[in-house]
Amino acid sequence: MKTLYAILVCVVILVGCKKKEGNDARIPSLSIAESEVTLPGESGNGVFTIKWAFTEWEVSTSPGFIGNLSYLKGGGEERSSTTRITFEYSANPSYTEGRAQEVFVTNKATGEKNKIIISQSAAAPLEVAVNSAVQYQQITGFGGMNNVWAAGTLTVDEIQKMYSPDGLGYNMMRIMIWPNKSDWGRDVATTLKAQSLGARILASPWTPPSALKSTKSNLHGYLLPEKYPEYVQHLNDFIDYMKDRGVIIEAVSIQNEPDWSPEYDGCEWSPEQILDFIKNHAGGIKAKVVAAEALNFKKMYTDPVLNDPIAVNNLDIAGGHLYGGGLTDYPLARAKGKEIWMTEHLMNEENDGMGWEQALVFAKELNDCMQANFNAYFWWYLKRSYSMLGDGDKGTVMGETLKRGYVMSHYAKYATGRRRIQIGSVTGNSNVHITAYESDKDITLVILNLGTSALPALKINLPTTVKTATTLETNETQNVVEKDATLGGDKKSVTINLPGKSVVSVKLNK
Repeated sequence: MKTLYAILVCVVILVGCKKKEGNDARIPSLSIAESEVTLPGESGNGVFTIKWAFTEWEVSTSPGFIGNLSYLKGGGEERSSTTRITFEYSANPSYTEGRAQEVFVTNKATGEKNKIIISQSAAAPLEVAVNSAVQYQQITGFGGMNNVWAAGTLTVDEIQKMYSPDGLGYNMMRIMIWPNKSDWGRDVATTLKAQSLGARILASPWTPPSALKSTKSNLHGYLLPEKYPEYVQHLNDFIDYMKDRGVIIEAVSIQNEPDWSPEYDGCEWSPEQILDFIKNHAGGIKAKVVAAEALNFKKMYTDPVLNDPIAVNNLDIAGGHLYGGGLTDYPLARAKGKEIWMTEHLMNEENDGMGWEQALVFAKELNDCMQANFNAYFWWYLKRSYSMLGDGDKGTVMGETLKRGYVMSHYAKYATGRRRIQIGSVTGNSNVHITAYESDKDITLVILNLGTSALPALKINLPTTVKTATTLETNETQNVVEKDATLGGDKKSVTINLPGKSVVSVKLNK
């Protein structure tokens, strides 16, 4: 009996010891598998791991480049486990400096904080290369139409704003050849002012004098073939009139939009009539000859001229508009040594011209025209709610530069007078569009980023050494503002930050 009692006492003692040992083992603990996490410069997803036992925990961090953590709290007092915390991180905007953010995991049972340092490398530049050995068209320039009809006429001060080198830097102006000589004086002052600032003048008729037409009216009809010599004289009289007042007409179009019959001044021409006129009469015009300014750059109006061995010598410039299409290369015109001018386009009902999204649509068109080997680009009215300067309509301010005005300034200042050269594209990014240009003194680029994501570091490799680099940016809130550009140590590259939804010009002085 005594023996049995002793055995029971030992069992009780052992059980008590086991319970005590079990209670002692349930000590709250927490640790981090990684005290530092290193991330690459581009955006992505990261992870760290919490080891915990018999405690709850919570994660905290200050605002920074990481976010969307999969868990902000967890754990439990009755068990132990590990938890993987995933997170997202943004791209580092700097390609020269890394950055770091602290994350704390707190043991709620003890109050102890565990720190994790999330460090991110500097951004690795995306690279493109300029190749000046591959050359394209010479850029004649950019501008628009001197206002006519139902739009406020331009003032000399507005011309100064648009055509001055210290202003928007435009250098092309299109004016109307009015059918009645009594109207010829209305554009002299503003055209003369633009020319004094370096503008080159294109003159376009909407209709010949009514006496020369089949309808005997400014509306509809066609130019009578027997009146072709008189029409040449009419064009030359205009050239002489402007010359006497100090304005040099560089180029004359034979007809604005010959391929339709509007309910305002107009004149219809067939391709055969254009060929006849240019072949047999246009050689007598005292300026460069432009044809055919068709609505969507219909090549059927100029192909016959370019293919005729006599007529081709009387045509200097293949011109056209982009209404309904036509933004394509014109290899035949280039093969015949002719410049290609886009002489009119506008986007008004669909794109009112005041917003930044609409300005980016316009920027893409300019880019595409350059890549299609166009030499010159003319917008429609220079002053209108959908144009370069506001006219008081649709909330615009009279004479105030609109977003489209600043966009065209990038091209006018950094493409004009230079030859377009080859540049690569950004791999895997269809939102970035780049054109490059070169003169004896510099290499320039105009870069569009139509996407919302920035390129923190875009490295542009150059074919030669350069001395200095300047960068100008236009975005939704800023207009042609200087930004940083970093030359490489060998002076044969430049690295820039390319924000989302932006237009950026880069000038590299040799």
